[in-house]
Amino acid sequence: MKRLAQITFPIFVALLSFVSRAGAHDGWIELSPSIVEKGQLATIALIQGNHSNEHKSYRIAGKWNPQYTKLLVIDPAGKQTDLTNRLIDFGEDEEKIGPKGPKGFYIASFLADKDGIYRALARQERVLQHGEGPKLRSVRTATSALGVLGTPTVASARKFKWFDGQVGPEDALEIVPTKNLLGIREGEPAVLQVRYKGKPARDKVVTVLRKIDGAASVRDFVTNPEGLVYFQTGPADYYLVRVKLDEEGERAQGQYEKSSYEATYVFQAFRR
Repeated sequence: MKRLAQITFPIFVALLSFVSRAGAHDGWIELSPSIVEKGQLATIALIQGNHSNEHKSYRIAGKWNPQYTKLLVIDPAGKQTDLTNRLIDFGEDEEKIGPKGPKGFYIASFLADKDGIYRALARQERVLQHGEGPKLRSVRTATSALGVLGTPTVASARKFKWFDGQVGPEDALEIVPTKNLLGIREGEPAVLQVRYKGKPARDKVVTVLRKIDGAASVRDFVTNPEGLVYFQTGPADYYLVRVKLDEEGERAQGQYEKSSYEATYVFQAFRR
């Protein structure tokens, strides 16, 4: 395990100097447990998926690039805590034996000392290039939530009043639940909104898949004029919600030819 050195750049400053030959993967975060006792530690895992099934897979491939990643936790009072320098590398370097490329994932822990809902936000921004092809600005936003209670039960977590405001900056793509998903049970409806630069994004394809069944559980939905998607949860499991948006008109001479935005949200559904 390796602890990362502290990263000093501001979270929302564009980082456009890096050019990579690696393709973009989906990135998401998981909080464990998703409902925790007040005063106990919770863990955030930064996970990067692979290209299988047109990115509609829960399989892990590679790692977030720590040089361009920022991880924040927002407590119930709205206070932000930067956990970037607490990230620990649970994996191997690229040159180690095994599959080509970096392997594993990063985790960070924090003390959940207030009753209420904590929100986690990870963001990565960089410029990518495939061979001699055009340069692509990639902006990744991953969010999730944690319920903290003196007596951490599913029934108690379901009573939280939900805040549906945007967690990330209003210069990216984000998935925002519009109702409390903490304690949601199998078979119950979920409602989420896709927001692009702070506004509802209509006609965007949103993919939902489960951790255990992976690609076999994939379902696609299209956002309505209010940027909303509605779907019914299946079996108890972790659910990954993803959306992608390419912005052909966003370019900077000599830096990148277009921008690609990616957003994910993860929640857990419980048994009845």
